[in-house]
Amino acid sequence: MAEVDPSDKTKISYSVRHHKFDPETKHFRWFNLKTFDNETEMDQLMTQMFEEIEGRRLIGKASAKEQVAGRINELGTERAHQGGI
Repeated sequence: MAEVDPSDKTKISYSVRHHKFDPETKHFRWFNLKTFDNETEMDQLMTQMFEEIEGRRLIGKASAKEQVAGRINELGTERAHQGGI
């Protein structure tokens, strides 16, 4: 898999995020799992995560709040949110 730095805003990237319980903060929050340079790899990891979570749900080991999501990180997204672009 062609992983890339999720903080690099000089090129489009594709992140997979996992909403799960964080024992440190004692609440659910989003974790960035991996960021790729192409959408296909993001989709493959998301499918894998969906299947894993659903398998745990079937045996009562996953919360209904747990989920996975993909995110397309556009060029300059960080600067745009900070009022730059």
